[in-house]
Parts: sequence; C-alpha cells; structure tokens
Amino acid sequence: MLKSRFTFRMLLILILILALTTISIVTLTKNLPMEIEQIRWIDVYMVILFLFTWFWLVFGELRTKIIKITILDNQVQKKNYFGLNQKFDFNYFDGFQTSILRGKGENHEYLYLVKDKRKVIKISEKYHKNYFELKKRIATDLNNLGKIEFSYLDELKEIFK
Repeated sequence: MLKSRFTFRMLLILILILALTTISIVTLTKNLPMEIEQIRWIDVYMVILFLFTWFWLVFGELRTKIIKITILDNQVQKKNYFGLNQKFDFNYFDGFQTSILRGKGENHEYLYLVKDKRKVIKISEKYHKNYFELKKRIATDLNNLGKIEFSYLDELKEIFK
C-alpha cells in the first residue's frame, strides 16, 4: 500500500482559502447593508477578483488537486477534502498523461489518470511530496499516454465539470 504525502505548499493553499473567506465575511458584515450610491467600481472589481480567486482555490485546487491518494494492489483510492471518497480499479483507466506547469524559477509536473479523454484523478508534484514514487507505481500498471500541454483555460473549464 502506498499513500500520498502532502507538501508544505498544500498547507499554504488551505491558509489562503481560510484567509480569503474570513476577510470576505468580516468585510461584508461590517459594510452591509450598503446603499447603491456608495458602491464604487473598485469595490465591484475587488469582489469579482476575490470571488474568482476563492472559486479557483476551492473548486479547482482543493477539490481536484489537493487529494489524498492511496494505491492498493490493483486499486487507486482518491479522497478529497469535501469528504468524497472514490475507489477505482487500474483497469478502469485508459492510462495516464503528464503535463508540466511552468512557473517563475520552477516547473511542476502533473499526472492525470485518464478515462475516455477525461482527467479523473490529478496528482501534482506541487502538492504531493512523494509524487515520483506515486508516478513510478502507477506506471507499472497503466499505459503512458504521453505528455499534454498544460492549459489554464482547460483547468478553469474542469472546475465546472
């Protein structure tokens, strides 16, 4: 049995989500009710920016990437922080694909377990300490379907799937 272990960066994402949520709630409770004449464009812009960031972090990162992976003999178990626990046999998947997220000064690899061209499980070097150990174990049971180009637009679309 092989279990994923999280990096420190994962904790930073959780802290950021909590901070954004707390700041938003405190700001709203102090400023509501508000007259429509008091609303400035910068307020609207900041609300949209905060909501987008919060949505991205919670439904993009927390729900799909900050997941606990357990690999048993012929199964992969995925558990996210919303309490959803799923088990898949390796033969369920068509294979796996990898992608590189390029950033300032560092690159991170992602591994996607794929079924019918859909990314069912996302494992990230950014969030999992033992990413390469997980990748090596997965590669023994699944076909490598090659590399794909990382796309923020695709990541954004997958939030709503």
